[in-house]
Amino acid sequence: MKKINFQSLEIYSDISKSKKISGDARESFANILYTQANGIKMHALAMKIYQSEGSVSYTEEEVSIIENVSNRYCTPAFIDGVQEQLNNQEQ
Repeated sequence: MKKINFQSLEIYSDISKSKKISGDARESFANILYTQANGIKMHALAMKIYQSEGSVSYTEEEVSIIENVSNRYCTPAFIDGVQEQLNNQEQ
């Protein structure tokens, strides 16, 4: 299981990756899952993210869904922010 904090997601504000901003991405990412992805698993994951507080553990399947949906519908800065949180746990 991996943890992601959508409530305080840090993303780079420029391509040089010299500056970061932090924001609450729970509602916006949950809305993407809810409106753009299909299936009951997407609904459950959208609600889990929307109702989350701080860092929350996600299963391998949930992480895979998060990565796939963000790669399809989100900005590169968002994708990098999520990947950074996931990769920092492996160190």
